[in-house]
Amino acid sequence: MRPYHDAYEVYLTACESYGLESVNYDHFVKYLTEDQLNEYKKKAIS
Repeated sequence: MRPYHDAYEVYLTACESYGLESVNYDHFVKYLTEDQLNEYKKKAIS
């Protein structure tokens, strides 16, 4: 589950940066696609 938490942290940071309201973790994970998860993982590593 760690990749999902890392992806959620990247998502929260992006929402903050753009002044957007974020969704809760459960909603985020429920609708996250495998492609999106892979992109978030790339951003979390860099």
